[in-house]
Amino acid sequence: MTHSDHSSLTTSTLVNANIQSLLASILSVLAMTYSDNGKRDTLYYRLISKSTEDAGDWGHEYVRHLAAEIGTEYSHLTEGTEPKEKDEKAKEEEAVEEQHGESRTFTAEILQKAAEDCVGFFLSHNAEADAVDLLMEVERIEELPKWTDDETYARVCQYLVR
Repeated sequence: MTHSDHSSLTTSTLVNANIQSLLASILSVLAMTYSDNGKRDTLYYRLISKSTEDAGDWGHEYVRHLAAEIGTEYSHLTEGTEPKEKDEKAKEEEAVEEQHGESRTFTAEILQKAAEDCVGFFLSHNAEADAVDLLMEVERIEELPKWTDDETYARVCQYLVR
């Protein structure tokens, strides 16, 4: 099954919304294995899954990968820059997705909400540096105090001072 087959499965061909959401979540995790095509599929499938599960349920590496794609996408969105050149296969797959009515364009608010899911995970797993960096990338560093507690406060402050 090709990638474009996968994306069409996550659209209207599946009647049950729960199955559709689960499939998109699984594709999001699997997308980490072929993330070098410049499409940020991990982020794309995570957002179209409309999953209510914690991103951390898929593991630390998944959350780190998702956060990296959020930062990259947010940077492209706010700076108005185009992503690095995509290969021909990636361009063809995007054309198929557009025909199915799927968009890879996300708003800053959607990306910031996705970042919040990662920040909570990072701070609860001693990855304060990743949490701070992600909040800075999505221009939400002012929200850092609401995420810190007695256990993370000192490590967050140490990271910010360095």
